[in-house]
Amino acid sequence: MFKFWKNKKGSERGDTSLSTEGEPIEAVPDLIIELTGREIQRNVAPVLGMTVLDLAERNDVDWNSFCKRGTCARCRCLVAEGIQYLSEPNLAEEGRLDPEEIEEGYRLGCQSRIEAVGPIKIRHAPYF
Repeated sequence: MFKFWKNKKGSERGDTSLSTEGEPIEAVPDLIIELTGREIQRNVAPVLGMTVLDLAERNDVDWNSFCKRGTCARCRCLVAEGIQYLSEPNLAEEGRLDPEEIEEGYRLGCQSRIEAVGPIKIRHAPYF
């Protein structure tokens, strides 16, 4: 079920990252991501290269989304822990979220990708 990451150099933190082909790779299952939706909370195995929204949908966490392009912000979330393991905010996020929101740890689930393995806690936090 899990693809283990072998013979891949990590960053200075000792983390793994995306494959050279850019395809999602399931990480070691003992390092878990905590996803909290509106009513459902699940601890899930990280999948490198997958967006937070796709990971939530894959694991039946009630994460609202509409466009998946970064414009509606229904998938807005707060990264309480482990923001360093996610991709940097992209242009879609910078265009939709205020700089203060990004600084506080808010991200768009459809744009934030899991780039390294580590403890991550994310809560769905839409505007409405």
